[in-house]
Formats: sequence, C-alpha cells, structure tokens
Amino acid sequence: MDTTSIIEWGGFLIITLLVFAETGLLVGLVVPGGETLVFTAGLLVSTGTLSVAVPVLLIVLIVAGIAGDTSGYFIGRKFGSKLFEKEDTWYFKKKYLHMAADYFEKHRKAALIFGKYLPIIRPFGPVFSGTTNMQLPTFMSLTVIAGVLYMSTYVLAGYFLGNQFPVIKDYLGWILPISIVLALIPVFNQIRKSKKNSAAH
Repeated sequence: MDTTSIIEWGGFLIITLLVFAETGLLVGLVVPGGETLVFTAGLLVSTGTLSVAVPVLLIVLIVAGIAGDTSGYFIGRKFGSKLFEKEDTWYFKKKYLHMAADYFEKHRKAALIFGKYLPIIRPFGPVFSGTTNMQLPTFMSLTVIAGVLYMSTYVLAGYFLGNQFPVIKDYLGWILPISIVLALIPVFNQIRKSKKNSAAH
C-alpha cells in the first residue's frame, strides 16, 4: 500500500485522534493536532485523497476538538492547582501553563475563543478554565464557538487552496507525512533538551 492509500484509509482516523489529543490529553505542545494538520486535512479532502465530504470532515473535527477541550476542562477541575506544582517534563512545561493563566487573566472569557488560534495557549485554555472553576455551561458555549470558528478557518482554507491549485494532487503522498514530521520536530527538541538537563544534574 502506497503513502496516498495509507492517508486515504487511516488518515481520517489519525487526524481526528490527534485533534482530540491536542487539548484532551494535556499533550498539545508535542502532539501535532494544530492548524498545520487541520489545514492539511482540508487540502486532502479537496483532492479526494481523504474520501469524505468536507462538511463531514468539518463536523467530525469540530466534535473531536470540543471533546478534547471538555476532557481538558475536567482535568483542570480534578487536579486544579496541582498542575501548577507539577515538575517540568519533556512534554509539559509549567511556564506555558503560567502564560495561559496570564492570558486568561487579561482577556477573561474571550480568551477561550481567541486563544484557540495561539499554539501555546490552545492546549492549556480548557485546563485553566476548569482550574478556575468556570461554569460548565459557560465553558461549553465558548468552546463550541471557538471550535467552529477555528476548524472552519483552517479546514476551509486548505480545501479552497486545493481546489484552486489542483497540481497539489501530484504531491499528496508527501504532504501529510511531512506535516506530521515538521510538527514533531519540537518533540525531539524537547526530549534532547531534557536529556541534556538530566545529564547536567
């Protein structure tokens, strides 16, 4: 089976799982579920490599994103301030949690919507909402709005780009693997830095 066939048969599920994991498993800084992957998904649908209709893709990714946000919210509710006491690891950096907290202090409820477009803020937004005991109906309303806007922006941008430039189809066998590799570069950098720090101590 060639790369395009792998993307066609497994890509939809993989993309959906990564979108969920970005905010749902508190590993958003190292899991490639962000705008690059969502944009690529729209691109692949426009050229027929992902054999789903763009409305289906959009709805599924919106639901996956909302489910991930909701999971992150309950992680925040359950662990609360303990997250601020957690030691840094290769996948978790406390400074980013503090950055998200500062952002939310300044922008309040709007931070859930606009923070969705910020790679460092996005993974921690739902967690911080839970940590600060934001009411669940309020959180759900805001995260639904954020999810619809965010997914629509990148999925439709990728979809329309693919329609405008059909020649992209010739390179589809490389697009998703390369986008995932590029998104994983920070993971390897974090692991390398952690090993260096451990060796130094």
